[in-house]
Amino acid sequence: MRHLLDFQDVNKNHLENLIEESRSLKIKSKNLDTLALLKFDEPSTRTRLSFAIAAEKLRIKTFESSDVISAKQKGEMLQHELETYISMGIEILVLRTKENNINDYREFKEIGIISGGFGNKSHPTQALIDISTLYSFDKLTDTSTPVTYVGDVKHSRVFESGRQLLNLLGYKVGVFTDQNLLPDNKNDLEIYESWNEVFENSNSIELLRVQKERMLNIEKINFDNYIKNYQLTKKILDKSQKDLIVLHPMPINIGIEISQDAIEDKKIKYIDQLSHAIPSRIAAYKYVKGEI
Repeated sequence: MRHLLDFQDVNKNHLENLIEESRSLKIKSKNLDTLALLKFDEPSTRTRLSFAIAAEKLRIKTFESSDVISAKQKGEMLQHELETYISMGIEILVLRTKENNINDYREFKEIGIISGGFGNKSHPTQALIDISTLYSFDKLTDTSTPVTYVGDVKHSRVFESGRQLLNLLGYKVGVFTDQNLLPDNKNDLEIYESWNEVFENSNSIELLRVQKERMLNIEKINFDNYIKNYQLTKKILDKSQKDLIVLHPMPINIGIEISQDAIEDKKIKYIDQLSHAIPSRIAAYKYVKGEI
C-alpha cells in the first residue's frame, strides 16, 4: 500500500498517472448518479432521516455537512460555499438552518435547493406532509372549513409554509393561541378565542410546540397561563366532534402543548403524518430535478 501524504516520495510517472486519472474522471463524473448534500445546521430527527431515506429510494447519493464543520467557521461567504458544492457535482442542497436569509439562496440557479426548515420562515415539505395527511382523512373537502393551528404560530416555520400552501389551494386558516404568540401578519386568518370556537369551526387541528429557542422576549410568556388555556387535554378533546383529527409535526413536548392522557387519544394522528414523511421528500427531490 502507498501513502499520499505529500508529493515527496511520488515519482514522476506516478504523478503523471495521477494527473491523467484525475482529468479522465472529471469527464466521466458527468454521467454519475445525482449527488445531494444534506446540510443540517440545526438538530433534526425525522426531517434529516426521511430526506436520507427518500434519496436512497431514488438512488441519489447523499453527503452530510453543517456549519460546525464547514469553512463558514473561517468566514467563508455563501456564494463561495455554494460555488464549491456546484463545482464538486452537488446538484441538490437540502438545508436546515436557524437563519431567515432564504432569499439569498434564490439567486443560485445551478443547484436545486430544498428547505428542510428555514428559521421561522419555511418548511415546505412538512406542509406537504400535513396536507397529504388531511387529504387522507377527507378533511379538505370544503374550502370554507379552516385548518386551525394551535400553539406558537409566531415562531413556527411549519405554520408559515402550511398557511401559504393552504391559501394557495383556496383553504382558510385558523389560529388559537396566546396574544404574544400570534403571527405579525394576521391577514386572512380566522382568530379564535376558545377551544369551543375551534371545534365549532374546524374539523382538523395542527398542534405546535412552544419554540423557546426562537423567542427574543420569552419573559413575556406566562407558561403556567399558556398551559392552563391552550394545552390540549383529554377533557378538552372529549368535548370535540367525533371526526376531529389532531396533527403535530413533532417533536412533541408532553406537558406543554398536550397532556399525557390526550396524546394517547385516537384523534391524535401524528403517526399517520409520519407515514407521509418519506413520500413528501421523494416528491421534493423529483420536483427540483424537474421530474414533476
